[in-house]
Amino acid sequence: ANQAAGAVLVRSGDTVVLVATTYSNTPRPGIDFMPLTVDYEEKMYAIGKIPGGFIKKEGKPSDEAILKARMIDRSIRPLFPEGFFNDVNVYAVVLSADPEIPADILAMVGASASLTISPIPFEGPIGAVRIGIVDGEFVVNPTSQEIENSVLDLVVASTRERVVMIEAGASEVPEDIMLEAIKLAHQENQKIIDLIEIMRAEVGKPKIEFTPPEIPELFQRYFDQLYKDSIERAVRLLEKSERNAILDNITPENFLSELQARGIPQEELNEITELLTNSPVLFTILKKRRLKDALRHLILVERTRPDGRRFDQIRPLYIEIKPLPRPHGSATFVRGQTQVISTVTLGTIREQQMLETLTLDEEFKRFMHHYYFPPYSVGEARPIRAPSRREIGHGALAERALTPLIPPEEIFPYTIRVVSEVLESNGSTSMASTCGASLALMDAGVPIPKHVAGIAIGLMTDPENIDNFVVLTDIQGLEDFFGEMDFKVAGTYDGITAIQMDTKLKGLTFPIIEEALKYAKRARLYILKKMYEAIPEPRKDLSPYAPRVISMKVDPEKIADIIGSGGRIIRKITEDTDTEIDIKEDGTVFIYASNLEGAEKAKEIIEKITKIEKDKVYLGKVVRIADFGAFVEVAPGKIGLLHISQISDKFIRDIREHLKVGDEILVKVLDVDATGRFTLTSKGLAPEEGDETKEPPKATTRPSHQTPPGQTSPHSQRHPHKPKRKPKDGLPPELRGFDPMRFIKRKPK
Repeated sequence: ANQAAGAVLVRSGDTVVLVATTYSNTPRPGIDFMPLTVDYEEKMYAIGKIPGGFIKKEGKPSDEAILKARMIDRSIRPLFPEGFFNDVNVYAVVLSADPEIPADILAMVGASASLTISPIPFEGPIGAVRIGIVDGEFVVNPTSQEIENSVLDLVVASTRERVVMIEAGASEVPEDIMLEAIKLAHQENQKIIDLIEIMRAEVGKPKIEFTPPEIPELFQRYFDQLYKDSIERAVRLLEKSERNAILDNITPENFLSELQARGIPQEELNEITELLTNSPVLFTILKKRRLKDALRHLILVERTRPDGRRFDQIRPLYIEIKPLPRPHGSATFVRGQTQVISTVTLGTIREQQMLETLTLDEEFKRFMHHYYFPPYSVGEARPIRAPSRREIGHGALAERALTPLIPPEEIFPYTIRVVSEVLESNGSTSMASTCGASLALMDAGVPIPKHVAGIAIGLMTDPENIDNFVVLTDIQGLEDFFGEMDFKVAGTYDGITAIQMDTKLKGLTFPIIEEALKYAKRARLYILKKMYEAIPEPRKDLSPYAPRVISMKVDPEKIADIIGSGGRIIRKITEDTDTEIDIKEDGTVFIYASNLEGAEKAKEIIEKITKIEKDKVYLGKVVRIADFGAFVEVAPGKIGLLHISQISDKFIRDIREHLKVGDEILVKVLDVDATGRFTLTSKGLAPEEGDETKEPPKATTRPSHQTPPGQTSPHSQRHPHKPKRKPKDGLPPELRGFDPMRFIKRKPK
């Protein structure tokens, strides 16, 4: 990629990733943030697959690709100099994929290397590594198979001195083990940084000259005279709307009007006017600086927070279980001015999501958490669009935190979808979604063994001395926006299940990380106590609106009997019982119905189809008549021979005088051969002529298509004037070639 500012090819095994970086020569006008874009793409050719669906080319990035792009972005964004507003694009594409070697770590390393050797002012390099725990031992950069068996999936990006980004999913890993794993990752990253430094020395391009935008002293002096008191008052207000009302009035137009009203010298007014006309973004930059300075002074010097809380204090909590009547489970979780409602929907196994990833086999996901952040939650007036990268990331974080507690399919054979709607936002809606989702799952009756809670930890440091810092529990929006860290930790009473950390600093020291983990645990335990008070365990019964499911095991060789030719049998079962049926290759059958009665009925039919047992009594239906006997269907597709000699102990000359097609008759299985074919008898099952007082035995089971009592079978009334045609050999199609006499014991001559 010779036209790129920097490009590298990263390879491990058969996984190859190209990372190319480009930038614009001039700052983007009118912005006050770093316009960094990271794109990560997984092309199906990398694994030798053609994309599924009607269009055979890749479309928009998958959620998984967006999450990996966000991980790269959070790792490199803090390392650009303050005030650098040139567009920077980092493009990573997987060219070849080894299913056992994940490509995301290679893309992170490639992003660091391409930026380091480019002319872009990047204050790296960084290293990135994944840490797992398999059989109680740390594993550096585990394979995909090892990740499946690991209780920890931790990704750490770090510079030579500090940790820049942490992303983790875990199965209740204790804080001390997590800290040890982070330290190991930082140690391993030094090897990658060493290599990239060698690359910089050999092929690195000279960095472009960059000077941060300067704000004239005159401008700063008048700004402070007019707005210093207002800003200091705003950061102390509890109500977000009141604070915004003050800050929204601090605009360039109002600033110039105030200066003019005060009658400052015309020469100075002209100078400031020209400055704001040519560089209006300087006003926004100065406003942000003064807000951060006021917040830093409040926390580090006055030792208090904007809303007056202690550093480790959580805002008031409110929990409501089942606020909505129709969803299968729901809960509202409120923490201060952050409010989320989570709902649970239970579906059939066939409704699970199919993922198109760089693996050879198809992957499916049966637990999903989706997060929505509508504009009204922050008082904005804007149209709703497709979920943003932020919404996808927040939803995935809560999903990752809850996944270790989701019961396996064998225990709870449902597809589970949780949706968290943010109703009001003032800090850490992703962790509120985690709490709300856990509560809603228990309300829905999903047998999760424990609650999962989450909390966001913030940070404020002295710019001259990072060792002078304060860790803040349960950050609100102001502390998040102007603070220096967002350290989200979710877990149970017993350990961590998910972490997501990003920072605006050039990285965090280990004392800060250790303190953040300690504060997060303390807060998590407090929130969990409140959640258990609201709903201590999953409900025993599902919502009346949730589908009912019965699972059963059948002989895999009998699956074809259940399905029938062209799906005829299974289609009839689902229609007659108003159910949905999923069958797995191992013989596991899932039966879903809107009511338990329908599911039980379908189970009974399947048992009849797969377990025709000797000496078992059935209520069957005559489907064919032949001179030598009748063919009786005892279950859908299961037809046995009732020989004329097995109808009665008396001699029968013409079977048609006793039975006709459509008649229902009690029969007992006489014998079943190795192929599953069977013969029947009705002797002793119905009162003989002249013995009406004898009560017939009850059927062990009855066919699914039995005619309701008091109604005539529709089969017996079809074309009464027209005789039914018989097959040439007198046998139904299912029994062609079947010797009906093989079961009849002949008397010796």
